[in-house]
Amino acid sequence: MSKKKNVHVFVDGEVLVIKHFSGIGHYTAELLRAVDKLLYLDEYSHISVEIGVPKNDMHRLNRFGYENFKVRRMPFSPHVANGLKKRHRLPPIDLLYGKKVYLFPNYSCWPALFSPVVPIIYDLSFVHHAEFVEPRNQAFLIEQVRLSASKAKKIVTISKNSQAEIETEFSIPSKDIDIVYPAVDRHLFYPRSDYDVSYTKAKNGVFGDYILFVGNIEPRKNLVTLLRAYNQLPAAIQEKYGLLLIGAKGWLDNEIHDMIIDMRMRGLKIIQPTGYVEDEDLPALYSGASAFVYVSKYEGFGIPPIEAMACNTPVISSNNSSLPEAVGDAAIMIDAADDAALCENITKLLNDKKIVKKYVDRGSQQILNFDWDKSARQLLKTLEEAAK
Repeated sequence: MSKKKNVHVFVDGEVLVIKHFSGIGHYTAELLRAVDKLLYLDEYSHISVEIGVPKNDMHRLNRFGYENFKVRRMPFSPHVANGLKKRHRLPPIDLLYGKKVYLFPNYSCWPALFSPVVPIIYDLSFVHHAEFVEPRNQAFLIEQVRLSASKAKKIVTISKNSQAEIETEFSIPSKDIDIVYPAVDRHLFYPRSDYDVSYTKAKNGVFGDYILFVGNIEPRKNLVTLLRAYNQLPAAIQEKYGLLLIGAKGWLDNEIHDMIIDMRMRGLKIIQPTGYVEDEDLPALYSGASAFVYVSKYEGFGIPPIEAMACNTPVISSNNSSLPEAVGDAAIMIDAADDAALCENITKLLNDKKIVKKYVDRGSQQILNFDWDKSARQLLKTLEEAAK
């Protein structure tokens, strides 16, 4: 058996150390955690991985507990690097760190002279739904992602829907766009005990039964439709179940907050924790929910419904973009614009234990399709192919 060619990988670790730790940060952190474990195996002994971060942020990597990665100092802060990208003044990254495979987990790449680059392009929401993106950020993404896609040896994305969009938008063959699915850590996301649920609810100022949403408070998440549906629920259900919204403030959220204030003034139980909800509290809050509702207008994948399924919580999802791929037949699916249908299905779910059991059982099977070990193996395969 011939010896495998050594593959040296350099990962731009910006998304791991910036102060606003986003969904991209979570995806990258967990994917690299799984890669870190694989590097202990003989079959991957030919692969080495370095992570580059600015000097002042190197300490932030310690929380992830990576053991097999070398940490390198990046020459610029993320702010400076983005400014140089806009002006097309970034130096070729392989002049700084040598010939390697360069993985960029945040849409756009540095230039390289003699090395393959692999960007992760999660979705094309900034192209197909510009109304949900801050204009300056949209202009930056359109230019930089198109440039990065044209220079990429391979592209990584997170769903078949995104793969098809990238293929069409940039005229790139699908064989050069690999899907590396997000997943959930089933050591963290699992049904929690009644005690854990009660303790975590009290810790976060949540009392009574509730319908749950998790995600940024922004138009793309379609909270207006969710709020309208909750407003239409029978009085008895509104009395028994609050609507718990967990998420950071997003972009263009004035209409959403105005609706929340109006509904609270009319006595409806719209619950938002006053402080930051820690990641470690999410599984218990999922477990305590009577239903999880996620009716986004567009998603690159949509991991919260999978997290809810892992905690044995029934899910209602919209039927657009990548969400059918993510939830399969394990969620009640509706048109994102149909608040009446959402109201009807929430009511059915809360009143029928057989429907709940049906979707909880299906959800426990659906989550098996998404596994970090499997995703890490696919990523390493992609990087090996890029190195050829």
